[in-house]
Amino acid sequence: MRRILAAAVLAFAFASCEKSTGEIGLDFVDGSQFAFGTKSSVAMRTHTEAFDSLVTLRPAALLVGSYQDPIFGRPTASFATQLVLSSVAPDFGANPTVDSVFMILPYAGWYGDTTAAFHIKVQRSDSALTDSVYYAFSTAAAGETLCDTSFVPKAGVKTLRTGTRVGETSMFLKLSRQKFQEWIVDASTSNPSVLESNAAFLDYFNGLIVSGGPNNETMYQFNPGDASAKVRIFYTNDSIRADTSAAGKDYGVYDLLWTSGVQSFNMITHDRSQAAFDLAAQDTVLGESSVYIQGLGGAVTVLNLDGLRAMRDSGYVVNYAELVVPVREGSNLKYQAPGGLSVLQVKGSAKTLIRDYQRGSVGGTFSASGVLRKGAYRFEITRHVQDLLGLDSTASYRMMLIPERMASSPLRAVLHGNADAVEPMSLNLWYTKPN
Repeated sequence: MRRILAAAVLAFAFASCEKSTGEIGLDFVDGSQFAFGTKSSVAMRTHTEAFDSLVTLRPAALLVGSYQDPIFGRPTASFATQLVLSSVAPDFGANPTVDSVFMILPYAGWYGDTTAAFHIKVQRSDSALTDSVYYAFSTAAAGETLCDTSFVPKAGVKTLRTGTRVGETSMFLKLSRQKFQEWIVDASTSNPSVLESNAAFLDYFNGLIVSGGPNNETMYQFNPGDASAKVRIFYTNDSIRADTSAAGKDYGVYDLLWTSGVQSFNMITHDRSQAAFDLAAQDTVLGESSVYIQGLGGAVTVLNLDGLRAMRDSGYVVNYAELVVPVREGSNLKYQAPGGLSVLQVKGSAKTLIRDYQRGSVGGTFSASGVLRKGAYRFEITRHVQDLLGLDSTASYRMMLIPERMASSPLRAVLHGNADAVEPMSLNLWYTKPN
């Protein structure tokens, strides 16, 4: 090990005589081997903000529901989605009658109490869902109600099937058969042009809005990319009713699809009136002892790297930089923390991934141990720190931590801020200063 370290130091000394490429060999040597030289902890200030203008168009998961979090308050989510025809110009036969209609919502996950009763409503959208971008604060006007029910979903309940314990794969909601008789089946003869193409159908039928009740204690995630995501219409006609043979079918089936290719978005609100922190009273001068992150744009942590600004003209070359973000012990027992965080550089209104993670590098994953789930997120941000030290006075020393999949996941965590008395968030540098 001493030989490897000595060789690395010698190679670095020769490289320092040449023009810097800004890469300092990080593509060729494991980052941990650069943790040599003088170690220094960089002063910073941390506080919490809401995330403005979260884009929720075509998210990885569509969300419905809410829950009361003792720390973060109550987040609430609903979604709007277009539907497309499974086949154009459908022929429902002579004298067709709709028997039943179901909306099938494939589960992608859930957050909260799955044993609690869940109130859900499905309505036709009175708004055309045709905007080029939708945000968490976007809305759609709800029209006629197609379903309004309360029940206990079985997504988290395990049942024995062929020796394997599995949960139900989808939520099934019974929609108004009278409305789909009128809008789809009867329209196939009275107004067939609206079903002759998907473009015509989208002009005719804006889509659906799915929302929850105010007292729900669960938020469910649904997978729009699942092949089973659809509105399924069961119908009969004269031919089906007349066929009494054993081989005859009892009903016909027609599907309206809400796959990942259609326009869909999540609508999200946050009620922080009972939250354990106040976004309007954050100490941005000295920093906070606890800071917060929450999906759905609920909360992000801001870091001001004051210590790096002071080092800008020092001539130091950063060999290794590690950001350590401890999670408040016991805070993620009931509500799960995100598996990973992303680090953004903030300059004005622009927020971009730091250079260390622009190529999909793995980092910022959460590791925990013990009964109280004590752990931390760790980031290697060497390239970003070196970039900041090499820039002029216009450089931004402001960074932001955000949870992964923020537009489609409610996961949240309580973090140690810079003012924590025992184990503060820290940025540690190992650096050298060439002669």
